[in-house]
Amino acid sequence: MNYLHLHKPRLVALGPKIEALLDDHPSKPRCLWELSSLFRSVGNWAEAKRILTHILKLRRERGSDFQVAITLGDLSDVNRVMGLCKEGTQQAMEGSEILKRLGDATGQAKCLIILSQLLLTDGQLDTTEEAASRVIDLLPEKGNELRVCEGHRTLGNIYQKKGDTEKAIHHFKLGLAIASSLNFHWELFWAHFSLADLFFQEGRFNDAYTHVKQAKSHAVDDTYLLGRVSWLQARYLDQQHMFEEAKSEALRALSTFEKLGATEDAEVTRRLLGEIDCNAMDSGIALSDKPADDGELIKPTLLVCINFSCSDGITDTGDKGPNTHWAHCEHIESIGNM
Repeated sequence: MNYLHLHKPRLVALGPKIEALLDDHPSKPRCLWELSSLFRSVGNWAEAKRILTHILKLRRERGSDFQVAITLGDLSDVNRVMGLCKEGTQQAMEGSEILKRLGDATGQAKCLIILSQLLLTDGQLDTTEEAASRVIDLLPEKGNELRVCEGHRTLGNIYQKKGDTEKAIHHFKLGLAIASSLNFHWELFWAHFSLADLFFQEGRFNDAYTHVKQAKSHAVDDTYLLGRVSWLQARYLDQQHMFEEAKSEALRALSTFEKLGATEDAEVTRRLLGEIDCNAMDSGIALSDKPADDGELIKPTLLVCINFSCSDGITDTGDKGPNTHWAHCEHIESIGNM
């Protein structure tokens, strides 16, 4: 199970055999944890939660406070992804308090990172900033690089939500530098993914595209992460009114998530597909149902609004207002960075 989780994430026939072990079997919690890790690696959060809930029960019965705290941290992270912020926050806080009492700063930092991400999802930005900052203050950078990376990435997300782009980029790049020095592919992926998302929202399309390509390079052997790249591409191609390309990328992402059993991501992608279809319909465009080829990334182009007076009396009376025309500019590289 450990080998599959690290090197070949996929669902296997070992699951029922592990779950069939008696609850008092000494290795059952550990084997279940490996199974839950496999489910998490392919994005099947509901199954991961079910198994972690069982592990928590077993570890509480066995009286190991440290193992209980670690399981609470894992369970709270799954609840975060599933949008169950209240439940996840309670678990992260309990895990953090146990690890603080045990004097385990690294474990406490992990729980605080998850707590800060939960608070961020719940919109509690100031409380989130305090929790994420505590992580960086709590740990010396040497020997705890992964947690420090996560702390900087979380602070970047916080400042992005607050609209402080400069601070957000600063923390994303700090995390990126640490991850690059130790070749943490997972953190490198999410740092580039976060920067791409930020630059897309800022209208800096060339910078965003650069980070999308970098994210994809770090997801090359991870099917789930490649699906997230396709999802990100689809989202912003839709905003650029490149509806055919957006739907193609979204279909590729959906196919990936469905094959992996990543039910939450698949549902989010279906909603995105619905939005793309509606936006295309409003623009009078009929879309095909063909997913994108697994080749080069589609580069979003700058969408330019041109207002002018028509001398021939012809006007555009669509939703964007009269005398407004929209065009994709393929070759104006500098405008995307203005």
